Amino acid sequence: MLEPDSSQRFNTDVLVIGSGIAGLRAAIAARQCKAEVVLLSESPAGFRSNSAISRAVFATAGFRPDTGDSPEAHLEDIISGGRLLSDRRLVAVMTQAVSRQVDDLQGYGVNFVRVESKLHVGRAPGHSLPRHLSVIKNQGINITRPMRHYAAGTGIRFIEGVQVTRLLRDGNQIVGALGLDIHGRIYIIAAGATVLATGGAGRIYRRTNNAVGSTGDGYALAYDAGAVLRDMEFVQFYPTGWGEDGSKMCFYEGLLPIGATIRNSPGEDVMVKHDLGDYTMVTRDKLARMIMKEIAEGHGTDGNLVFDFSTVPGDKTQLLQAVKRMSHITGQDSVPVSPTVHFLMGGIKIDESTGAGIRGLYAAGEVCGGIHGANRLGGNAISETLVFGEIAGNQAAAFAGKRSVIVPESDAVTGINNLNGLIPGNRTGSLERLWLSLRKVMWEKAGVIRDEAGLETALGEITSLREQLDLTSITDSTELYQAAKLAKALTVAEMICRAAMMRTESRGAHYRSDHPEEDTQHWLKNIEISRRDNEMTLTAVPVAV
Repeated sequence: MLEPDSSQRFNTDVLVIGSGIAGLRAAIAARQCKAEVVLLSESPAGFRSNSAISRAVFATAGFRPDTGDSPEAHLEDIISGGRLLSDRRLVAVMTQAVSRQVDDLQGYGVNFVRVESKLHVGRAPGHSLPRHLSVIKNQGINITRPMRHYAAGTGIRFIEGVQVTRLLRDGNQIVGALGLDIHGRIYIIAAGATVLATGGAGRIYRRTNNAVGSTGDGYALAYDAGAVLRDMEFVQFYPTGWGEDGSKMCFYEGLLPIGATIRNSPGEDVMVKHDLGDYTMVTRDKLARMIMKEIAEGHGTDGNLVFDFSTVPGDKTQLLQAVKRMSHITGQDSVPVSPTVHFLMGGIKIDESTGAGIRGLYAAGEVCGGIHGANRLGGNAISETLVFGEIAGNQAAAFAGKRSVIVPESDAVTGINNLNGLIPGNRTGSLERLWLSLRKVMWEKAGVIRDEAGLETALGEITSLREQLDLTSITDSTELYQAAKLAKALTVAEMICRAAMMRTESRGAHYRSDHPEEDTQHWLKNIEISRRDNEMTLTAVPVAV
């Protein structure tokens, strides 16, 4: 059994949870405000996160003045791409501030792709103008690694290999966090302010290209602490995933423009078949839905369509080889593809200052909702992490000041008792089997194509898995670590399914086969989720215009 007296204890001004781009940017900003900063993460800081494995492309107006692009044009593209559900105030903050992040990144040692000494500016589908900058080799690690190195040089303290199991409260204020490592050690970190930057939850699905560990911890932590979440029904599926369980991305944004084709089992070009010829306007939600419909109608092979590269003309061979390298494809003239979970648009409801509605708690990055609405346009994820990461760090440092914070022992003990409650069970079970069952039902019943019956099945399975987890006997610290993560993942899965059940229309990445049309008359609303009297409560709130 875990005991409070054996815990490792730390005190800091600002605690940042998560070490992707958002977490690193928040930590650096807070440290530049002279705050003492602890950055805590499950993975080695800057590594094995969605940021680190990203393509390192982000959208920002201002680097192609000849096109007439502007922050306002960027904002309108986001609002349109998000099917009118984005928080316009948050989007305005991001589009106005993101260009200033380029100089900061270069100051951290990040190198961008250049053509004749000028920054190369590209364009992604759904964006009306070219506004995308790329980091060398299109690898996110070439952002996070220099950021980590810079952060370490400023005196930020890293605590790695620890998952947070509870945000600690003193009355109506968050005052730190309780953590657990794989060896069963308890960590109690007292903090004047806390920033959640824990990323997404793709790993609760069977097919995903998300990093290991991306199971939604931050959503569940915020929910348990009393924060409001929004838009959790909107899960983005990258249309052309490939490899084992969709772990890789076949870069359709680069392949379609040079003549590659996506074909079904009869050999039809599905872009032509579905009249999606203008690739610049084919957003991820539209293409993912089209591919899954083809597969569902029996026009796939082993659950996939085929991305055919043989149609690329000879004068595009060099470009083809470059895109194939980015997609980790070697040699093949075609690869089997189908959608894979890529990103969650929903998350913690924040204000323009990244406040999460509870004193002392801030949030940044994918763990937040509101910026992308019903669908995220390519390149906006890193833009979001940079802008709101900096804001969160600044705001957390200002709130923390130099105030002395003491974690109430009773709240820490409650968190430890909750972990101890996972240990006893009256039968032997397999946590791996429970994880597999969750991922399977989420993919099959809460995936690209949804309906009421499937979502009800998923919710029933989630309830059953929670009961089975309670009965499973935990025999060592590794199993306890996984059980704690699974408990949070089940909460996140329930949020997604319940919000998807409530939204009786199709919009953006949320497609209901039993409600296939967008219904703006009744559903120009955001679904907010909160915990009231220990019950999950959903409320539909009209979009703020």
